[in-house]
Amino acid sequence: MKILGIFLLFILITASLTKTTGQISYFQYNTIRHNDFSFPIFNRTEDSTTTLKINQLLQLSELDLLYGYQKNNLFEAVSVDPGTIYGGKVRMAYQIFSNTDKVLSVKFDNSSCGATCAYWVRYYNFNAGNGDLIQLKDCFTVDGFVSFNKHVVNKRTAKFKKELKKVNPEFRDDLNDVFGRFDQDDLTDYYIKDSMIVIDGENSLFKNQKGFNLDMYTKFYLSEFKDYLNDFGRAVFGITDDSMSGYRSSALPQLFEGAIDTSLQIILVLNYDYENKMRGVYAYKKYGRGIFIDGELNNDTLTLIEYNDDFDINGHIDARYDGFSIDGTWSNKDETKMLTIIAKRR
Repeated sequence: MKILGIFLLFILITASLTKTTGQISYFQYNTIRHNDFSFPIFNRTEDSTTTLKINQLLQLSELDLLYGYQKNNLFEAVSVDPGTIYGGKVRMAYQIFSNTDKVLSVKFDNSSCGATCAYWVRYYNFNAGNGDLIQLKDCFTVDGFVSFNKHVVNKRTAKFKKELKKVNPEFRDDLNDVFGRFDQDDLTDYYIKDSMIVIDGENSLFKNQKGFNLDMYTKFYLSEFKDYLNDFGRAVFGITDDSMSGYRSSALPQLFEGAIDTSLQIILVLNYDYENKMRGVYAYKKYGRGIFIDGELNNDTLTLIEYNDDFDINGHIDARYDGFSIDGTWSNKDETKMLTIIAKRR
């Protein structure tokens, strides 16, 4: 009986610690550091395909460089000053909010400096079952997302009004334009923590407005949105026990893998910009360094321009895009050389 009592006590203590400190990390990770930069490299022995996909998307999106191809350090590509007003990145730090068999939520704080400085945040919420990026609209029915979005605007507006009371009255008028930005927000700056959605409004502030030290986080609890969720969302937030691997995101950005001229293997991150504008970055697997692209998507016609490190035009991509594959041609700067390009969602 004494042994049994000790065993039960051990179970209770373990349960208490688990509740206090959170779940054991689903993905293991190492931190790469250099000066004021830090970056995670994820690993999960049982699912190396998913972790490779997550790592490649993060590295292309945040570093313009794949791990293992750096010459000096992992941040050497993005820290170079390209001659723009904001210069190159001077700081990067990350934070992990959720690391479970459902979702991996990661935030990056970035700073860049040239003639002036800029500060911004980026969030990535990954499907832990297959490495897709999850956007909030993936989790809701069409009508449900409309209803949730209205609730988000109302709650963020009410919270921001309270935050404004912290600001000296003579400066409050300078912050009134933030309300309009809530209406236009695409809700990509968010993270998932347990059954809660937290939306960050940091990017809704201009640089001079960030100095007021306002709390721009707004929390949404499951009871506020559970009736708006689709099956994907019900799995994400633990309402059902469905495996996450069977759910695929239909929203961008996402990672694509393919080839130019069948032999030049590439990976590519494609994203919306605004209206019909598109942007992205791709890398030849042989070299591992990011190449910036931007352009337009009209119906299923994707036209992109490729730029070199000096932002001069270096090539063109003309393709069909159906949401899961890019199929067309790559051509050089003066369009005298044309090669096939095919890339599909990983």
